[in-house]
Amino acid sequence: MQKKLKDIPDLIMGVQKEIKTHWKTPPEGKYISYSEFSAYSVGGIGVNTINSLFGYVALNANCLLMGSAYGIKPTHLAWLNIIMGIINLLKTPFISMLIDNTNSKWGKFRPYLLYTGIPTAVLLCGMAFMPNEINYWAKVAMIGVTYSVLMIFQALYALAFTSLAQVLTPNGEERTSLLSVSMFIYSLGPSIVNMLLPILAGLTGGMTDFKTYRIYFPIFSIVGIILSFITFKGTKEKIVVPKNYVAKVKFSEGIKQVSKNKYFWLINIHSVLSGLKYGIGSILGWYCIYQLKSDAMLGIMNTVIGTASVPLMLLAPLLAKKLGKRNVLIWTNLLRAVFSVIMLFTMNSSFMFIACLYLATLMLGGDSVITSSMTAEIFDYQQWKTGTRLEGFITQFGGMITTFAGMFTGLIIPYFYEHYGLQEDYNVLYDSAVRTPIFNILIITTIISCIICIIPIIFYDLKEKDHQKIIEELKERANEE
Repeated sequence: MQKKLKDIPDLIMGVQKEIKTHWKTPPEGKYISYSEFSAYSVGGIGVNTINSLFGYVALNANCLLMGSAYGIKPTHLAWLNIIMGIINLLKTPFISMLIDNTNSKWGKFRPYLLYTGIPTAVLLCGMAFMPNEINYWAKVAMIGVTYSVLMIFQALYALAFTSLAQVLTPNGEERTSLLSVSMFIYSLGPSIVNMLLPILAGLTGGMTDFKTYRIYFPIFSIVGIILSFITFKGTKEKIVVPKNYVAKVKFSEGIKQVSKNKYFWLINIHSVLSGLKYGIGSILGWYCIYQLKSDAMLGIMNTVIGTASVPLMLLAPLLAKKLGKRNVLIWTNLLRAVFSVIMLFTMNSSFMFIACLYLATLMLGGDSVITSSMTAEIFDYQQWKTGTRLEGFITQFGGMITTFAGMFTGLIIPYFYEHYGLQEDYNVLYDSAVRTPIFNILIITTIISCIICIIPIIFYDLKEKDHQKIIEELKERANEE
């Protein structure tokens, strides 16, 4: 034991030397230096601070600003979401072509971190400044128009950041490690917002008061934009292509090529069937505000539940290496379903209910790491199969599929909200006779979604060793050309 303690200083010095040696130059066999790793992760705190604010203006009844403050009916929010879905479908071809035909000195994705961040932040703040005293339908229209423009800029902003991680290295293990550690670091942005906003809301009238959003949204946005420039300045895209490769893809050709990629279909069918598995996450806000009756408790619980994603997020590379990404997705979704079942019977015990919510959230900790890494492998598979990089088409065509499906699934939950008595007056949620059956529906739909979403993943047979062979062959092709 004493020997191990004596080794700690040497270990720390070894780590310091490693970081100093490879701060600007990646280690042997790697593509990402420590400075670039840091720039992506720390700048990501800013990007995801802004993206987390997008969740506070969501067009659903669980959104305290749109529902409780503006008083928009659940079904009207659902129909607004359908309209946004149609706009999303219309914009997708243009964004696909924009991304896959971008040939700038900054790469395919970094330019959009620069161009879309400030408009996203301005429009987010604008969502909190709609006049509430005007005609109901005029208010709905103003919200819809502002949100539709915001959605376009925010989609490009978020896409640029997440896709950037997938092109910083062609090494599958290095990419999974980057996603794992960087997600842990940049999740600090949303964690800080979700902790501080409800607590600070006590000074401005609570989470259902407009002053809360009108004061704090601009502050968080400014900090987010400043930090996001670190990612733009400190990273460089590295795609394995010939030096004379120029991105130029026609829309019809891009769709045709992507439609023949079976792994694209499997991962996107998984995403469609996963659409309702996040339902229990939306319970927390209502549980704290309407059952526990405490804004401050929401801030505390947001922080506590936020830590649940950390263990599997950090363990994702190890689990992926030992079990395979496919198996990790299957088992974590099954376990989320199990903990969700327990929540059905513990609603009146705050400790047990939140403990099960914590464990169910823990199971999703590595979900985004694993699916992002699998998506990057699909990019490489597409290039290996067709000779063309189609990140924009793969992400945007996939987005079209999930958006189209979401236009229908998005009507399911609001129907039950109004069926059990939730209309324009959200104060009815203080009544357990209204609140409990709504919570039950959110839990049951989560369970069903967690189980059925694993079906397409069972057929996903692109293993890690197969991807490694693909990368080696792409390198050979690039050298030959």
